[in-house]
Amino acid sequence: MARSKNDKNFQKCWNKLIPTPGFMGNIAADFEELLIRPIINMTTQTPSQSVSSVLSTLTERIKPAASGLGKSISQNIQYARESSGLFGEKPDVTELPAEYRELEEKVDRIKHLHENFLKVARNYTLKAYDWEAPVQETVTDFIGQVSERATNLAQTAAKAAGVQNLPPQQQRSIKDEPPRSLSHAFARAASSSADELSSEDPLGAALRKIAIAEDKVGEARLKQDAEATAKFVQPFTNTLTQLIGSAMKARAHVRAVRLNYDAARGRLKAARPERVEAARTEMEVAEDEFVAAVDDAMGKMKVVVENPEPLKNLADLIAIQLQYFKSAHEILAELSPEIDELQVTNEALLRNSAN
Repeated sequence: MARSKNDKNFQKCWNKLIPTPGFMGNIAADFEELLIRPIINMTTQTPSQSVSSVLSTLTERIKPAASGLGKSISQNIQYARESSGLFGEKPDVTELPAEYRELEEKVDRIKHLHENFLKVARNYTLKAYDWEAPVQETVTDFIGQVSERATNLAQTAAKAAGVQNLPPQQQRSIKDEPPRSLSHAFARAASSSADELSSEDPLGAALRKIAIAEDKVGEARLKQDAEATAKFVQPFTNTLTQLIGSAMKARAHVRAVRLNYDAARGRLKAARPERVEAARTEMEVAEDEFVAAVDDAMGKMKVVVENPEPLKNLADLIAIQLQYFKSAHEILAELSPEIDELQVTNEALLRNSAN
């Protein structure tokens, strides 16, 4: 059966009433799904089936939603009773097992450890954390990148239009951008300065040796950064977001079901005689949910506490740093006596020229 004009107008009005995405938007969407859609769809059914079918659908959909809403309200009331003391009574709060509380403290410490290290180790993922490029060089690189992208767009558009024999791109590719580290910066400075001096000049010869050595140190640093990212930053991030994150969600669930359980116990104590049996059943269901949630959270927290990966990741980080500093030491230890020898030679040349 075709939908009537009134139904279509109703749909348009409802769509205009739905707020922008967010909390109220979700409520409106849920309300629409539970109540409005079935009513709108009544016209697609035969008249004899419409009312019974819609009522059945509404009942099936409202029951779980109402149950969830009721639990949420109950938890909020219980939380207010425990935290504010406005109800004039000391709340009866279920105490969590001692082992659970100990696991909470251990997980919190492990969580803080991961957060503290990642705040620092994230520098391994940055292009230049030990050297800040001069403003002029930064601007020049930016202009070059913009120019390259513009040229690429122009070439793509020309090819799409069927233009052939395009001139080759002259700009330096962004992929060929020189590494941005302090050692690489020293290497570039030494190399450009050496080009202005004779290779027979001790100073020029020293600059060329420094350029080569600093470039090697810079490459060792890039290797360190890549390995530290792969063997430390990524595993630490995964542990924080997955294992620890799962444990934290389980703990939040424990807090929610504990509030619901204590609220159910309170309702049982205050229940009228005719409501005692129903209240007791509700309390027992809430107790089972609470026990199950505690067991689940403890299991997930034990996985975090017993996880050997954090110490392994730290050992990998130290080994990676050690290898970098060892490589840098070997490179500079080989360079240092050569520079000393060139210094002696230079002083001798200066004395001879003075005489």
